[in-house]
Amino acid sequence: MGLLTISAQGKKPVAKKTTTAAAKKTNTQATIAMVDAGSGVSLEKPLAEGPDTLYFINQVSRSVLAVDKKTGNISQYIPGNREKMITAIGHDGKDLYMMVTNVGLVRYDGNSLATSSLLFHTSDPGKGLIAHQRAFEGIVFSPNKRWLVAYGSGAILFDLANGACKPVREFITRNVMNLFVFDDGSMIVVMSDYIVSIPNTAAATIKTYHETEGGAKIFKFDDDIKASAIKDGYLYAAWKRCITKTPLPWQDISWEQVYQLEGSDNGFCNFAMGPNSIMAECSEYGKYYMEWPSNDFSGTPKVTDHISTPIKDPLTTLPMKIQRNSDRLHFDNEGNIIMYSYKYLDIYNPNGIKGYTNLKNKRTKYNEE
Repeated sequence: MGLLTISAQGKKPVAKKTTTAAAKKTNTQATIAMVDAGSGVSLEKPLAEGPDTLYFINQVSRSVLAVDKKTGNISQYIPGNREKMITAIGHDGKDLYMMVTNVGLVRYDGNSLATSSLLFHTSDPGKGLIAHQRAFEGIVFSPNKRWLVAYGSGAILFDLANGACKPVREFITRNVMNLFVFDDGSMIVVMSDYIVSIPNTAAATIKTYHETEGGAKIFKFDDDIKASAIKDGYLYAAWKRCITKTPLPWQDISWEQVYQLEGSDNGFCNFAMGPNSIMAECSEYGKYYMEWPSNDFSGTPKVTDHISTPIKDPLTTLPMKIQRNSDRLHFDNEGNIIMYSYKYLDIYNPNGIKGYTNLKNKRTKYNEE
């Protein structure tokens, strides 16, 4: 296993001289949909997206909430249970999967946890990471849906071929920021200052700090990664003041800078890449957004202090503005950007919301059941 340390200077070949100093921050009038999940809800973990529904874990009650894409209504899809907490969810386009404490990996049947298929029992002691189910944060699938990965304080790769559910690889580490799994079962795991490249031939158990085990490669950095994405064979990473890309790091990492912010107070918080656009959240004495009209950081980004909406605040009757820290940014299948943090869920598209006809310029609130 190779270990590569890259300093801040080592990853900054300037590719484009485009900065926020050249673009004046403006307010953007937008078509938007807003969901207020209420004070008893905290949306902190990765969402799961089905064809007609967005699913979230309510961190407070450990229940699963569902947002109807057509109406915007939010409901409790699966009730919470302290003995059987749902710690991670994922959707393969057909079914909702979840990690459940003291139960295991479950494929939900739409009715109840009691009647749903238990794919793999994980509560037995002595199973390493698998036994510590509260550590899981999310579930992702390979594009061909054969491979499922549950991740959080590590990652477990399951093979779903031929209707089976077989754990074939366990990666033990600290918290995983992002994870990508490919059609051959290979993986890219991103932590704040590490990237681990795991080929499909890697051994079953991989430990980050045991460099001779596992058949993977570890790349260590001096700076922290703020967010990451994969697009067209490249891994993109946002650092404090720049965004870089590298060909998928199966052998080595070679960063090429694609954008840099000027000024020591400017910094990236997170970003997401959609089919036709990119959105980043940044900070400089307060939060602001950057939007690229491309999927590769080409073109001049629009820099926005506020995203204004025609939706009026019920107390002040003034138009509401979106300017809050979004813990997570997610492009949905229609190219809309979903921004969510704690009790707020905002659906935005600079070209107009697509596929959410009945939600345009509306604000709905969850009535806790």
